[in-house]
This record gives sequence, C-alpha cells and structure tokens, in this order.
Amino acid sequence: MNILGLDVSQDTLDCYLIKQKGITDYLKVGNDSHGFKHIVEWLKQHRIRKIAVCMEATGIYYEKAAYYFNQFYAVYVVNPLKIKAYAKSRFQRTKTDKVDAKLIAEYAQRHRDILQPYQKPTEQQQRLQRLLTLQYQLKQQIKQTKNRIHACQDGYIADVHQSILKVLQDRLAETASQIYTLMKQQSIWQHYQNLLTIPGMGKESIPIVLYYLNQRQFKSVNQFIAFVGLNPDTQQSGTSVNRKLGSGKYGNRKLKSVFFMPALVAYRLGVFRQLVTNLERRKKPKMVILGAIMRKLAKIAYYLYKTNQPFDKARYQMID
Repeated sequence: MNILGLDVSQDTLDCYLIKQKGITDYLKVGNDSHGFKHIVEWLKQHRIRKIAVCMEATGIYYEKAAYYFNQFYAVYVVNPLKIKAYAKSRFQRTKTDKVDAKLIAEYAQRHRDILQPYQKPTEQQQRLQRLLTLQYQLKQQIKQTKNRIHACQDGYIADVHQSILKVLQDRLAETASQIYTLMKQQSIWQHYQNLLTIPGMGKESIPIVLYYLNQRQFKSVNQFIAFVGLNPDTQQSGTSVNRKLGSGKYGNRKLKSVFFMPALVAYRLGVFRQLVTNLERRKKPKMVILGAIMRKLAKIAYYLYKTNQPFDKARYQMID
C-alpha cells in the first residue's frame, strides 16, 4: 500500500511518500488549499490513485488537511504520543520536519491494520466541538481572573477584574445554553437524557462524553476506556516484577477529567458500594478507588450509549 506521511504545522505540510515498491519522495507545501492541490498533482505524477494519508492530531492545524484529503483517500489521524513513542523505539535522535514526516509514514506503514480511518465530523459535531472548547477556555479564564482578584491589593484593579469576571460568567452561561440547545437538535438527545440518569453525571460533562462517543466508532468498551486513558498500565516480568502503574498516559486528558467529579459524587453517595468495599479491604488509597469508579462510569456511559437505555443500578452494579 502507498503511504503518505504528513507532518503538519500552522503554515506548512511536510510530505513523505513511501510507494509500494519502496520508492520514496519528499515534498514541502503550504498548509492551505493551494498546497493540498499541489500534493494531489504530485501524487498523480507518481501515478498513484490509492494511498493512505497519515498525520498527527496537531491542535487544529491538521483539520483542513484531513477534511480535504478525506474526499479522495483513506485518512488516518494518530495521537502524537504514539509517534513520539515510535521514534524512541527507533532510537531517533534527529528531529526535523522531514524526519517527522518520514516517521509518521513508517508508523502508518507498520500499523495501518490497527489504525482507525478518519471520519469528517458533521457541521453540528464541529459546532459542538467549538462550543465545548469555548466553554473550557471560559472556565480557565474565570479561574485565572478569580486568582487575580484574590491576589489584588488595589481597589480599582480589583473592580476591573470583577467586571471582567462578570462578563466571562455571563458568556459561560450563554455558551452552556447554546450547547444545551444544540444537543436537543441532534439525534443524540435521547442519549443525553439516558446519560443524565447515571449518578454524578451532570449537564456539563455529558455533552463532552457524547461528542466523542458520537464522532468516533469504538468497536468495544475496552477501546473506549483506552481512548479515555483509564485503562490500567501493568508491568509484569517473571516473578520479581508485577505492579500496576495507574491509568494510561495516552488517553484524552479532557475527556478523562470529565469523569473525576462524577466519580467523587458517586463515591460520596455510595453508588458502587461493593466495588469500594473490595478495594478498601485490599487497602487501596482513595485516589485508586476514585480511578476505579471513573473507569466504571466510563464503561456504563459506553453501554448506555450503545443500548440507548437509561441507567439501571441493579444491572450495572456488577460492571468492573
């Protein structure tokens, strides 16, 4: 299979081509429509029609390229941490845009059978993503402004920050209303109501969970758990090494953080009493217990989405 690795930056695309016969080529173009068309013409010069295009999920800079090439070719968008780990496995010391493009192409060539094809989000999905990003940014700005007010020792400056805080809080409320309205307009509205029945899950966390469940095609609950980053890392070798290192570090940090507060609420309410009791008997610390509850909540969210059913405590009590 022909492979094209793209190293994406704000202004440029570094393209490394690996043909079926092992022939390689390199091209650097702008990260814009003119550059995309240049790549298509370049591939035609190589007499290539079928090709797998692979790139990293680099901020928002990859999106236009992924949207464009998805019209013609199979596109794969991978976690940058996977490319970084692959580079370490190759003892790669040199880091340039061309080398990175080559690494991405080689990674896709070796692991294409396990890569998930990229799917362009719908307009509603894109708008939901932008609103969720705005909501996160506003929360961060509110937190920063509150810290400035707390540290401020000048009355006038404190008043200025208070007025800024009021504007941010108003905009946050408006954004939450926009998200709620958008959820009602989409086909996932019933899923939204189902997930609301999970103890601890709230109106702000559920849209984030549903965005990823609706956009990506997870083949199993374990695949979703791994994507979130809640699968436990285990090191085992012979009889001397056998330990768990906590949850995985390759997951989606924002999505992972969504399950923390619901897990804390579920812990305080005693929703998963048997799970907590078993872990406490093994003298597990509170953070390990909360991690287990986060994993359980993520599994339940996945099952409710797949079955389109509300939460049933008796049914899901045994999910580990």
